[in-house]
Amino acid sequence: MQTVKNNLTKKDTTENKIQKIVRKFQDVYLSVFFMEKKYSKSEILEMYVNDSCLGGMIYGVGEASKYYFGKSVSELTLPEAALLAGMYQAPNKYNPYKYPETAEARRDTVLSLMVRHGYITEDEKKMAQEVSIESMLAGNNKISDYQGYLESRGKRESIVDRDLDCAADYIGYCEALGESVLDDITLVYHYLINYEKLHNDRPTDTGFHSKSDAFREFGKFLRAEDLFSSEDYDLFVQAISQGIKDLGSKQRMYHLQRIIRDMQRQVRNQREHAIQYVNKQYTIYVELSDYHPKMWRRFTVSGDTRLDMLCFAILAAFNADGHHLFELHQGNTHYQLPILDSGFGQSKDITQSWVGDCNLDHEYSLVYDFGDMWNFKIKFEEVKPKRLPAHTGPQIVSGFGNGILDDIGGVEGLTQAAKDDPDINAPLNIPKFKNQWPRQIEKIRRSYE
Repeated sequence: MQTVKNNLTKKDTTENKIQKIVRKFQDVYLSVFFMEKKYSKSEILEMYVNDSCLGGMIYGVGEASKYYFGKSVSELTLPEAALLAGMYQAPNKYNPYKYPETAEARRDTVLSLMVRHGYITEDEKKMAQEVSIESMLAGNNKISDYQGYLESRGKRESIVDRDLDCAADYIGYCEALGESVLDDITLVYHYLINYEKLHNDRPTDTGFHSKSDAFREFGKFLRAEDLFSSEDYDLFVQAISQGIKDLGSKQRMYHLQRIIRDMQRQVRNQREHAIQYVNKQYTIYVELSDYHPKMWRRFTVSGDTRLDMLCFAILAAFNADGHHLFELHQGNTHYQLPILDSGFGQSKDITQSWVGDCNLDHEYSLVYDFGDMWNFKIKFEEVKPKRLPAHTGPQIVSGFGNGILDDIGGVEGLTQAAKDDPDINAPLNIPKFKNQWPRQIEKIRRSYE
């Protein structure tokens, strides 16, 4: 049925309850009377594996094989194939670049299941489990491929060694930040800027220009392997050039001091703007959309609470883990973290707006995880003066339900899970919630830093 949902009856977020019921009947009908009669089970499975998300904007096993392992599907080894198979359940949670330990545990579970059902032997499982996640990823395997690439271009041995050392050191830098060389193309700029601090050594200007040449060669290799597009390569080269330029700038310290002064002035202006709301307390009602029975929270916040902190409080209140993107909506206005820009509607920096700026007559919505599409309706019920004009943290008043489960398939998945776990729809334990909520807010805040 999932293949039908992905290809034939994709969910419309504007549909009403009747339309939703009709779509579900269509899912069942097409699964039984169309897909399973027109296609074999192997063909349906092939459609599914080539259409599902496997992390970020990677769709289908072909793209995933290239992205994670730098090879085609036909070239995958047993541990690589098991890793991809395990990712279908929760692709972002099991992303091996970001969460290698979680990905390894999931891969090993898949291998154990393959033994249980007779697809592989116990010895084959043990051999596959001995392969580390890090050794399989494309960013790590690329060094040997890169060496062959450099040698095929007839470069001198000393140049080959220089370029390999530079690429290996940069890959290690990216891994230390929990990234791959493909995740953030501009990281090379920060690598160059921080080179002296990282290595306790500052090369000469000639040495830095030599590294610039080495990085450009690495970029050409990634483009030749189709891991960089032409636009990616151009951005990579720009980041290298800017890094070298800023290293050699005699006014670099002056520019840094000016940036710090501008930031200090901006913070001061923000505080002066927020202080006008510090003596107001808002009562807010939040409800998980399209879920039955109603899952909701009612709490109070200080008027000088920034909107990003309000979102963190809501996500924590509904037990989200904070590993996905989110966006706050009001009409055509989209409040986003400053690193994001959806490209449509009127976008505002969520860190530059406060609860006191909100219009009580408007309804807001918080969308979390653009895959599962959790939607929380937010209503400002009341505003009243506080006895003392000081900032106060959010305080729970009442609520029902124990929150969402990340990567379970949205509201539909949560509904199914609640059939096996009645605690999901149990009344909220207010004393326990009060004790845990502040720590969970801080945990989510750190995850978005």
